[in-house]
Amino acid sequence: MSPSRARVTALALLGVVAIAIGAATLPALVGRPLDTRPRDTSQVAVGSPPATLDATPSAVPSPAATPIPSPPTAVLDLRGIRVRLQVALDAGRASIAAPAIVASVLFADGSSWSGTSGVADLASKRPLSVDTPFSIASVSKTFLAAEILQLVEAGSLGLDDSVARRLPKVLVGGRALDPRITIRELLDHTSGLRDYLTDKTLDAALVADPRRRWTPTEVLAYAGKPVAASGAGYHYANTNYVLLGMIAEQATGTTLAEEYRARFFGPLGLASATYQGVEPPIAKMPTAYRYKSVKLESPPADITDGTEIRPFTSITTAAGAAGSVAASAPDLARWARALYGGEVLQPRTLLAMMADATATAKLKPPYPYGLGVQVFTIDGRLSFGHSGRLVGARSAVRWFPEVGVAIAIVTNESRLDPAFIVRDLLAIVAPRLDAPGFPRR
Repeated sequence: MSPSRARVTALALLGVVAIAIGAATLPALVGRPLDTRPRDTSQVAVGSPPATLDATPSAVPSPAATPIPSPPTAVLDLRGIRVRLQVALDAGRASIAAPAIVASVLFADGSSWSGTSGVADLASKRPLSVDTPFSIASVSKTFLAAEILQLVEAGSLGLDDSVARRLPKVLVGGRALDPRITIRELLDHTSGLRDYLTDKTLDAALVADPRRRWTPTEVLAYAGKPVAASGAGYHYANTNYVLLGMIAEQATGTTLAEEYRARFFGPLGLASATYQGVEPPIAKMPTAYRYKSVKLESPPADITDGTEIRPFTSITTAAGAAGSVAASAPDLARWARALYGGEVLQPRTLLAMMADATATAKLKPPYPYGLGVQVFTIDGRLSFGHSGRLVGARSAVRWFPEVGVAIAIVTNESRLDPAFIVRDLLAIVAPRLDAPGFPRR
């Protein structure tokens, strides 16, 4: 699908979503702003939900009723857009003292900008490339959600299928699965299952043996008791996506690595993307770093384990289907446009993916969440995407359907959230018509 057709498809879906939700409830549902303030995650040992939003939203304009098109790239270039993007990226990296950040912006006309800031390894000063793959952590869930939804389109799975019937012998926290839990509830985190990656015993085991490879069965044993009944609440849990990975492999008879390569990596030209722990990286990846304190002067600690897997083998294989993909920022931006712009899923399926956020909104999640997609505004512009975090890795990818722009950020630290850089880049490439300094005729 061409960029222009993808944009038209996305805008049409956006309109349907707005109509389905209703003008009165749209701001309440998707008007929650991105928390652009750096936040301390230095105490998160292995992994956690991508909590990039304030629990209490501040006052940010809701999406405009009529989409505001961004000026053509050529017009923006006259105002030094590429220089300004690099300046914003360098300033963003400096403000959180990150070792390395790569950002990519894909414009509505199909052109793009990508930039690097920092170095891939602090000791050797190894340089970065815009095509350097990073661990993308929970952004991996977007590939699995797309896989599951394609299987639903093909009739191989149903969103309301019982997970227990699909996986009758699988135990979670040593218990049989509640037969009421559905595939839909795994996708939108309403299953009530606990996140195994928050277990302190597992955390200690991962740190104690960083080269150990973990299996889905082994990590699910650490999930503990459910935190809620099926469908009774929103609780972000990597457990859900490990189970989805098992369902996908059962339904297809192949590994997720093979599925992703055949369905997404190959056809979409995502040359840097790999499923870590199964496939070798396309290029040498950056060193992963951890900080003991949120203070910017806190020294970084290299947490890599001597292998090619990032951040390190035990956490990445433990994350598995929930967070083991590596990819470059340009490939993530291309993926965002393809997925949310209508190239990967049928329009009806894509609408269901996004509109599911209206159902989870009733459960008061920290941010609206659909079928594997976060739905919220950044500086008043509606966005679809996901963020990710493992110790030593953070990422964020957003698609802005109103302006047909995709933005991706990858970094090799997890201390502070770089999501504010998405906002800063958006303000440069798609300034609102009412923004200060926007040229008027």
